Amino acid sequence: MTKKAKNAWRIGVLGLLVASIPLGIFWHRAQPRFDPEAMLDVSVWLKIISHVREDAVGDSVWEAASGSGFLVSSQSCEVWTSHHVIANAAVIEVYPRRWPGSSGIPASIVNSNPRTDIAILRMQNCDGIREARLGDSETLRPGDEVYAVGNPLGLNPNSISRGIVSHTNRIANGALPYLQTDAVITQGNSGGALFNRNGEVVGVSTATVANRNGNNTGISYALPINLVKEEIRLLHSGPPSWGDAGINDIATLLTPDEASLFRVPTGEAALILTETPTEGPGAGKLHDRDVIYQMDDTPITTAIQAFRFISGHFPNEPVVFHLIRDGEAKQVSITLADGWKAGETPAAEYYTGHLGMTVEMWNEEDPVQPRFDTPVITRVQSLGPAHMAYIASSQKTVARNGPLMFSLQLDIKTVTGAVYDGRYYPVNAVDTLERLASAAFDANDALLLEIETWTRSTPMGLEEPFQRRSTLFYKVTPALTTASTPALTANGEDLTRKDDEQMAARQVAAFESF
Repeated sequence: MTKKAKNAWRIGVLGLLVASIPLGIFWHRAQPRFDPEAMLDVSVWLKIISHVREDAVGDSVWEAASGSGFLVSSQSCEVWTSHHVIANAAVIEVYPRRWPGSSGIPASIVNSNPRTDIAILRMQNCDGIREARLGDSETLRPGDEVYAVGNPLGLNPNSISRGIVSHTNRIANGALPYLQTDAVITQGNSGGALFNRNGEVVGVSTATVANRNGNNTGISYALPINLVKEEIRLLHSGPPSWGDAGINDIATLLTPDEASLFRVPTGEAALILTETPTEGPGAGKLHDRDVIYQMDDTPITTAIQAFRFISGHFPNEPVVFHLIRDGEAKQVSITLADGWKAGETPAAEYYTGHLGMTVEMWNEEDPVQPRFDTPVITRVQSLGPAHMAYIASSQKTVARNGPLMFSLQLDIKTVTGAVYDGRYYPVNAVDTLERLASAAFDANDALLLEIETWTRSTPMGLEEPFQRRSTLFYKVTPALTTASTPALTANGEDLTRKDDEQMAARQVAAFESF
């Protein structure tokens, strides 16, 4: 190649590069701009405390949990999250990004659906929180980049993890289609938004897949936002509802080879009933060993497909079951029942005193019960002040020693002190704690309780002494019971009313004995 030809070639290449610069700039500007700040600004994390329940050994047990969500309306202060996050909630607090307080914004449940695992919350206020932009999950394709925002493990609010969509119609547990992603989703992320690169919500983080050892496999699931929007529309119109044929627990799969032995005409897999329904919509119409191969015009080849088809209908809708019974093809019309059963919401418990917890002195010599010089917390009442302050009671369990069963104390929680009006008071008697709580109640003030937790180094080490594991402080606002107060009478006199009237008089010298 001559020198002139080489120069012409170089000039041509250089011109091509220069000409491509505007195209590159245009392409770069046309790409969606990744804006993590916008994703964080619309996301919130949730703090939950459940109602108190009594376990097998009589201990009061409650759980604190965390989850995530996102604001969808700055006018109604509506937040979307997962049903399982708030399923047993007694108290819900919402924490927006950069929230300065130790207590969050109270929220209430508008409606929720356990089948689709979606819940609607309403915050008391949402000033300054940006509302999310909802995308279209139908546009997602495997390989698309997504971002999961939430509060992993309840310890890392405002966290973002990045991944890709690996499947857009994954059937996991139940009959719902999920988005499958490798974006890291852990406990605490549930209910949080899954964003596309445009910052639009395309899914609601729901679950992660663990192996047999409980370790994260790197596979997570999110409900597609289009499904969520449809479910929210239904939840706004009333209680959750879906069809149920009553065969969920009595149907099992036949492979195509197995189904062919029943002369199933489709040549595909089918379901066989292992029992005769004795109640519900199938009672008197379906029998054991019925082989179901079609519902209406839809072939049924898996149990999940059948349940998905049925739950996609509303209660009182008829569905025609095509089946083989005793070698003959039959059609049976089943009118679906309602698959949702409303549970009872636990009520607040009545409590005496002002702290909503029972304390006892364990200072007597006892071969089984250890000795403590400060009050031991033996019970916490649901929705009482101690419960609202995240205080738990001492816990025990039932253990076995050969043929003998006995109660084993797992941990002990004692109240060792209280801070009131800027002063620390040691607590070495139940009366001391009660007087402090009563005085704080009269002054409409709070107490800071010092609580020690004691455990053995090995839980089953019966001969081992209890050792102090931690000392923590809890802010408690004393209050009267939030449950309906029972009638406390003696000789026809209303003691409850009298007690209220004399409250101030009884506490005039509250601190004189401290």
